Amino acid sequence: MRVRLVALVGALTTVAVVATGCGGIQSVPLPGGPDTGSNPRTYLIKFDDVLDLVPQSTVKENGVTVGRVTEITVPKGQWQALVKIEVKNDVDLSDQAHAAVQQTALLGEKFVGLSEPAGSENAPRQNASVPISGVDSKGEARTRTATDIEQVLGALSMLLNGGGLNQLEPIVRELNKALGHTDGNGNNSLRGLIGNANTLISNLNKQRDDIVTAIDGLDKLSSRAANQKTQIDRILEQLPAGVEVLEEQRPQLVDLLTKLDKLGQVGVDVLGKSRTAIISDLKALRPILSSLSKSAPDLITAAPLMLTVPFPDWILPAAHGDSVNLFMTLDLRLLNQLEALGVGQGEPIYSPPKAKNVPVNAANPYYNGNGARWGWPTISLLPPAPNSRPGPNTPPSGGRYPASAKTHKQQYSLLPPPVPGQTYLDGPLAMIGAR
Repeated sequence: MRVRLVALVGALTTVAVVATGCGGIQSVPLPGGPDTGSNPRTYLIKFDDVLDLVPQSTVKENGVTVGRVTEITVPKGQWQALVKIEVKNDVDLSDQAHAAVQQTALLGEKFVGLSEPAGSENAPRQNASVPISGVDSKGEARTRTATDIEQVLGALSMLLNGGGLNQLEPIVRELNKALGHTDGNGNNSLRGLIGNANTLISNLNKQRDDIVTAIDGLDKLSSRAANQKTQIDRILEQLPAGVEVLEEQRPQLVDLLTKLDKLGQVGVDVLGKSRTAIISDLKALRPILSSLSKSAPDLITAAPLMLTVPFPDWILPAAHGDSVNLFMTLDLRLLNQLEALGVGQGEPIYSPPKAKNVPVNAANPYYNGNGARWGWPTISLLPPAPNSRPGPNTPPSGGRYPASAKTHKQQYSLLPPPVPGQTYLDGPLAMIGAR
């Protein structure tokens, strides 16, 4: 009995020594564990759930063991686990690094997996005193917990034991009916749907370039709209006032559209009745257009004069500076203007055209004896006034008296020669009978 008591006391003493000297079995380093070197790095990680992760669990980066878990705590007043890890000195994590609680196999041990997202090489380094948590620059969570087989089995047990499994039967039955449905021709509806979807996808694939072009154009449109945001905002602010004005003028607009409809009906009626005349006019216009088409080279040749009238275009090299002198003699004397209108010129004399075989309408009353003369029309528009006389020293139209002529030739058949001492107003006054 004494021997048993001594053995029991010794065992309790051993347990007490182990408990007080080591702080727990978890603090005892595992044999063959990862070597983190003499100057390791430490990081803090926040997890919503660490499952059955324990201290001394391994830490891996891209599948390679680089450290171990040294401590797992839950800060006071928080609901997240704070995991402290120790890794090798060459493991320098960025502030975009991800951490996950994973397991080696389906029922294997848990470990902490570290990874770096693409493009984080130049990102700032992770502060050892700041826990890894939150999301990265792409909006992805930096910490997560892998799905545990125990969670899957627990959910399956809930489904099988008093879950909604019995409600799955009608769903499967109705789904089977839907998948096996046939149309009036005996074709499977689902198969036809898949075929139509295949055709749609094929057509979309053929129009891939057009779709990309449309998307690029939409992107440019969006960019321009973004640049004109101020103008668009102003338009949207002023749009209600414009709508109110249109609402006030709605009766007038309706009346306008009604009258426009009537006008259209009248126009259609007029065009229908004048169809024959319009066609005849167009046929009569054909020779004119043909002549214009034939004279197109001449029109093109004369076109440069339109920009430099009254000067020809070849005067440009001779023009120095920004101006050209133009000397013009303008005769505005009344008798000369009347002469140009045909006063006192007598009946017009027919002058046959110089060209041969010119078609002339014989029914024209101004043909062969009483027609317009070749050149500018000189048919008298005003009859000569009685006792009309030209102004003093009035030269013939278009020129001057010859210097060698002693006496001036009579200009008009009904007018006497110039009277010496006649004033500029004597001729016009005599034409109206005032002298």
